[in-house]
Amino acid sequence: MKESLTTSTVLAGILIVIVGFTGSLVLTFDVADKANLSSAELSSWVWAICVGSGILSFGLSWWYKQPVLAAWNTPGLALLATSLGKYPLSDAVGVYLLSGLLIALLGALGWFDRVIKLVPQNVALAVLAGALFKFGLGIFTSAALEPVLVLLMVVAFLVAKITKSRVPMLWALLMGFSSAALLGKFSLTGIQLELAQPMLIAPTFHLEALIGLGIPLTALALASQNAPGLAVMRSFGYDPPTKGALVSTGLLSALFAPLLSHGLTLAAITAALGNSPEAHPDPKKRYGAGLVAGAVKIVFGLFGTTIVALFLALPKPLVAGMAGLALSGTIASCLEGAFAGGKRRDSSVFALLITASGTEFFGLGSAFWGLLVGAFVAALIEKNPSS
Repeated sequence: MKESLTTSTVLAGILIVIVGFTGSLVLTFDVADKANLSSAELSSWVWAICVGSGILSFGLSWWYKQPVLAAWNTPGLALLATSLGKYPLSDAVGVYLLSGLLIALLGALGWFDRVIKLVPQNVALAVLAGALFKFGLGIFTSAALEPVLVLLMVVAFLVAKITKSRVPMLWALLMGFSSAALLGKFSLTGIQLELAQPMLIAPTFHLEALIGLGIPLTALALASQNAPGLAVMRSFGYDPPTKGALVSTGLLSALFAPLLSHGLTLAAITAALGNSPEAHPDPKKRYGAGLVAGAVKIVFGLFGTTIVALFLALPKPLVAGMAGLALSGTIASCLEGAFAGGKRRDSSVFALLITASGTEFFGLGSAFWGLLVGAFVAALIEKNPSS
C-alpha cells in the first residue's frame, strides 16, 4: 500500500474529492430545500453518501489494487429534485433500499450488460439532461434574486475555464462564499466543527414510489454512473471488477439507505482523474488515488454537519446558482451524447422533453415516462430500416 501513496496519487485523490464535492455535493442542498428536509436529515444524507462512497473507494481500490472509485448517484440527485417531495421520506428510503439490492443482484447474477441494453444510452442521457434542465435554469432565475453574487460567481467560473483551471467550480465556490461574506450575507458566526449525527428512518414500500421513483433511479445509476465508470477504467487498460463493484456498491447502498443515502455507485465524472497516467505513470500504483480519495471522503463525511451549516448560511439563490453552474458541463455532455447519432434523434427528443416537462401520469413522474417512451421510440426506429 505504501508504494502507491506517492505525491501524484495523493494529489489526484484530493482532486477527485474536490471535483466531486464542488460538482455534485452542492446539489443535495438544493434538493433538500425543494423537498423541505430538516438540517438534521440533510446532515445524515451528507454523512451517508460521503462516508459510504469513501468506504467503497478505499476498500475496492485496496482489495483489487486498481483505482476503483465510488461516488453517490449524481443523476439520481437530479431526479430527486423533482420527485423527492412527492413521496413520504420513508417511501424514498424503501426505494433506495430495494434499488441497492437490485443492483447487487444484477451484479451477482452477471446480468448487468443485459439490463443496460434495455435502456439505450442516448435515452438515459436525454432523461438525465431533462432532469438537470431546471438546475441549469437556476443560474439565471437565481441571478434575478441575487444578481451581484451570482454574476460574480459566473464570471469567476468563466475566467477559470479560460485559464484552463482543472477545477473551475472551485473558484466559483470561493467567489460565491467570499462575495457573500463581503456583502454581509454570509457569516461564520455560530458555525463550529462538529461530528454529524446520522439518523435512521425505517423504510416503507408503496408501489407508486417503487415504480415512479425506483425504476428511473436504478436505471440512471446503472446507465449514467456504473456503465461509464466501468468504461473509463477499460479505456485506461484496466480489467474492472464488474461483479465485485456492483455487488459492493449495491449492498452498501442498501445498508446506508435508512441513513438517507439515495444510492452509491461507481464514479463516472471523476473516474478519469484516478485512472489516468497523471495519477501515476505506473498503472499498478494508481490505486493509491482511490485510497486517498476514500479516506478524505470519510473524514469530510464525519463532519457533514459543519459542511451543511456552511451552505445553509448562504443565501438560497446563491446555492441554487451554484448547483446550476456545477451541472452546466454535465448538461452539455448529456445533450452531446443524446444527439450524437441521427438515427436515435427522435427517441432522445421524446425522452428529453417528457422528462423536462415534469408532467405526471397515473402518479408516476416524468423521468419514468421519459425512459419508457424514449426506449419505446428507440425500439421502433431500430426496427424500421428506413428511419
